[in-house]
Amino acid sequence: PLVLWLNGGPGCSSLGGFFTELGPFVVQSDLSVKRNPYAWNRKANMVFLESPAGVGFSQPVLNDTDYNDNFTTDRAYEFLAEFYAKYPRYKNREFYITGESYAGIYIPFLVHKLVQEPISNVKLTGFAIGNPFTDSASDGGPNCTQACADYFMDVYTSSSLANPQAFNPYNIYGDVCLLGEGQSGALHYHNIRASSHRGAYVPCQDDYTQRYLQQPAVVRALNLESTSTSSTTTTTQVVVSWSACNFDIAKNYHRTPSTLDKYPVILEAGLKALIYSGDADSVVNFIGTQRWLTKGLKLSVQDKWKAWFAPDKQLGGFTVRYTNLTFTTIKGAGHMVPATRPLHALYLFECFVYGQVDCDSFAYPKDELEYLSGADLTAPSDIDRQPEQRSNQSLLWAALGLVVAAAAGVVGTVLYLNRAKKTTQYVELTAGQPKPVYSN
Repeated sequence: PLVLWLNGGPGCSSLGGFFTELGPFVVQSDLSVKRNPYAWNRKANMVFLESPAGVGFSQPVLNDTDYNDNFTTDRAYEFLAEFYAKYPRYKNREFYITGESYAGIYIPFLVHKLVQEPISNVKLTGFAIGNPFTDSASDGGPNCTQACADYFMDVYTSSSLANPQAFNPYNIYGDVCLLGEGQSGALHYHNIRASSHRGAYVPCQDDYTQRYLQQPAVVRALNLESTSTSSTTTTTQVVVSWSACNFDIAKNYHRTPSTLDKYPVILEAGLKALIYSGDADSVVNFIGTQRWLTKGLKLSVQDKWKAWFAPDKQLGGFTVRYTNLTFTTIKGAGHMVPATRPLHALYLFECFVYGQVDCDSFAYPKDELEYLSGADLTAPSDIDRQPEQRSNQSLLWAALGLVVAAAAGVVGTVLYLNRAKKTTQYVELTAGQPKPVYSN
């Protein structure tokens, strides 16, 4: 299949998603790169689109009036037509559109246009959106309950006394990067990633990625230099310097308050539809998402809430199937689900594309820390082990049992002695009273 990925913002580069979430490579602190074992391209052809123009390495920066969702949709639509014309081998393959955050606006707009105006040989099959900003009335603060509002004010007041850069509202359990300047402002543009032992990413991943993509050798390899020659000199300069988000575009973008009006058409188009939410995102939280699904779209439940489990046998979250759409939460994930729960995100994506039976047959990467906890689906079973391994394991458990028994004996003795010392304190409370008789 062919899969298009769109980062949100508006105004954030999809190369951010490539290098810090689900692409094949991850930049290290020394600006080297290593393979991402949780990359989504292992069973799919991924396309990362810099959209709208002026984001990332894309050019040119447009007039302010051109930064709106209709214009962005038209340009993305033109891109797809050009892409299929240039790479005809992808024609008639299953095509999916995926993304996160403000892609909750981008994707319904683009899917709606493709449904209404199909491109020849583009086999649109489905769409998936993570932590989607979709409807300002449902996603925003006005729908916060009074109790929630009171709690928020307490937290806000307390946080004002601390370092505001040390809290990431897009992943309330995660760490943040304090190396760069202006990180508190970047929080509003989803730029800070949380650390997680379950993946390849660290809090300063954006900083490493930006430094990597600004290296002269990388810029040169991407043909992003312009050369001008005069009679005496030749001058080379960088066409554009990459950054994760273009804040000028974000500031000037004319944002659509809701895409709920797009859903009646696209949900009747026979497409697979997945909305997923990391439950540690306090900004575009799953409660608001569930609200616009049920109260905004008034979707009927076809399969009630139930737990789902990832390949590491851990609770992945919860899922509910509505009419023509599935909504899934990812336990412990922040705003950028593939960055904070990469294994769970990969499994969710491949199950969405290939179906539950096929994805359960796939082998998934092992995380050593998860493996040590015994939570790996592919860990060798007792049957698979050699006799001497089972024997060694039995000896280990026996030794552990003796240690536990000895510890229990010590604790029991201490408790008994302490209790014996305290007995005299309670003698008079029961003195003269008959002892209870217990039946056999």
